Amino acid sequence: MPVTRLEICTEHLTIDQREDLLDAVWTALRISPGMVTADGNVELVLSQCGPAVPAEDAPLVRVSGVEYRNVTPQRLVTLMKRWVR
Repeated sequence: MPVTRLEICTEHLTIDQREDLLDAVWTALRISPGMVTADGNVELVLSQCGPAVPAEDAPLVRVSGVEYRNVTPQRLVTLMKRWVR
């Protein structure tokens, strides 16, 4: 089974936004950036996603390469339930 890559783009994020998203991941999966879940199924990465990400689309999250824009912590939890098994 391939590893699901959960990528949080850091452009245009406030510290509070970043921490809220990371808290949501920690609560759901118990991983921090650079870690993989105990079952080896999910990897969490913080990255610079490039200048193509407009500020109005932040926060931007990619799950296995699929982009989601304007992601709130609550929406991230929903995405994790859908994508992460």
